[in-house]
Amino acid sequence: MKYKILLLCFFILSGCAAVQKDTFLKGMPPDAPVQNIHMTAKRFEFSPAEFRIKHGTHVILEIESLDVTHGFKLARHEINVTIPEKEKVTVEFYARKPGTYPFKCSHFCGAGHFEMNGKLIVE
Repeated sequence: MKYKILLLCFFILSGCAAVQKDTFLKGMPPDAPVQNIHMTAKRFEFSPAEFRIKHGTHVILEIESLDVTHGFKLARHEINVTIPEKEKVTVEFYARKPGTYPFKCSHFCGAGHFEMNGKLIVE
């Protein structure tokens, strides 16, 4: 019985992740250019803290925590993920509109947490 509940939870969570990913990529044409970006998070900075992409791009952002658990919140794209201590998380989204979009750490990581932010520039 315990395993059936765990299996059911796994399928439910897998479905939620798929829906969330589809939401981030909604409206993306199948031939959209892809840009891969590797970012690191450590107390109290993202590197790079600023990155530029062309609008109409499918962005695959891999974020790696070098020390403690961090978060990554890009409100404009409704993205808010946790990056576990010394692990990587991949976030995908479609950059539809030009503009400057701030992002920040959304998981308290220490005294300098509120200074841990950056910006995405969509050209």
